[in-house]
Amino acid sequence: MKRTLLRRIIGVSSISLISLMAVNAYAAGYKLEFQSASVLGDAGDAAVVEDASTNWYNSAGLPYVPRQVALSLIDVYAPTTFSGTVFAPSLLGSFSGNGSASSHPNNVLPALHVAYPINCKWALGLTVAPAWGFSENYGNGSVLRYDLVYVNTTSMDIAPSVAYKLNDQWSFGIGPDAHYFLVDSKQLARLTTTLNGQSRYRTSDWGWGGHAGVLFRINDNTRIGLNYRSKMVMELNNGFSDLSFPAAFTLATGIPSVRSNSFKLRVVLPPTTTLSFYHDMTPCWALMGSIAYDQWSVLRNYYAQNYQSVPSIANPTGVLPAVYVQQDMSNTFDLGFGTHYKLNPSWMLRGSVKYEPTPTQNRFRDVNFPDGSKLGFQIGARYTICKGIALDMLYGHVFVNTAHIGLTQPVTAVTVNGHNRTSVDLFGAQLVWNV
Repeated sequence: MKRTLLRRIIGVSSISLISLMAVNAYAAGYKLEFQSASVLGDAGDAAVVEDASTNWYNSAGLPYVPRQVALSLIDVYAPTTFSGTVFAPSLLGSFSGNGSASSHPNNVLPALHVAYPINCKWALGLTVAPAWGFSENYGNGSVLRYDLVYVNTTSMDIAPSVAYKLNDQWSFGIGPDAHYFLVDSKQLARLTTTLNGQSRYRTSDWGWGGHAGVLFRINDNTRIGLNYRSKMVMELNNGFSDLSFPAAFTLATGIPSVRSNSFKLRVVLPPTTTLSFYHDMTPCWALMGSIAYDQWSVLRNYYAQNYQSVPSIANPTGVLPAVYVQQDMSNTFDLGFGTHYKLNPSWMLRGSVKYEPTPTQNRFRDVNFPDGSKLGFQIGARYTICKGIALDMLYGHVFVNTAHIGLTQPVTAVTVNGHNRTSVDLFGAQLVWNV
């Protein structure tokens, strides 16, 4: 009986890691676009060139920006609700639940942008900002607790740049990206009708990539920008994985809590290419738009090493040296269109709309990764406080298509049927200071 129970718990642990890896790949793969309250407000991205945040969206615009610092804060509130049924079989008491589970993550995302022109030809830039991330917390008592309790990520990208203005039409920018990424995730493990274990892992590390951009000014009123951010392979090697049991369970079965301090997780962040246009219709009114090609197809699978499972006769250390799951995500095109209007010397109004399809495949969609296509609307304004100091303000709402879930996990036969509903509200501010 004990040996059969060990095999069952090992199976649960393996599938649990695969599900959580999907969550964290979503965490890594979810492209945060909240580096600047001004650019998000009008969707100019690689062509707008309004302030120092152009270093992130297209560093080729730096020669047209004065010596400047931009500090951005964007609050992202993204409530998610699952409704449906969950069935988790167990030798010592299966779980069957019907209902809903809600998560209410609220994160404030800061960003720093610096532009430093050297002369009329050369300029330097620096951005420190989050680039990828995700957060959910359904709690220990939710119907989803055997799939996910919480997942949190910390992301920071440091992007220095150098830019060169060839002539009045062409300019170029390039630079490296140093990216830090941390994942912390937890779920419960079904033991008996009255006892639960806890599975958790946490890992982090640095990765490297690069960015390059081109800006072409057709004339003083019209410009086109092209920006590329490279793929980054994040080998998260500084982590641990543990599986802990209540004392009563350990006493009854002889199975101790276990831990591995060499847990590793491989996450691939896809490359993105953005093409943008900007045109002044009048001295007060401008139109702009962007199309971004996200190469999610590089996310073919997720891979983890040294995941801590339950020790057994076949695996006395309890460590699973390799866990692999296929994803086969699809490349996507994101579309954005916006405008701004200079009401008077002090005020400029902004507005934009953006559509982002989901890269996920239906056959791999689980409750841990309920991504849907998104349609977002943003409005904003810039108030010039005095010469050289301006304040940007932003509000946005994102509608997310309902993600339908209908999946039975292999080995554990855990079945989840239902749907997830998500929406996003954005509140942002940015201080722009010519120094």
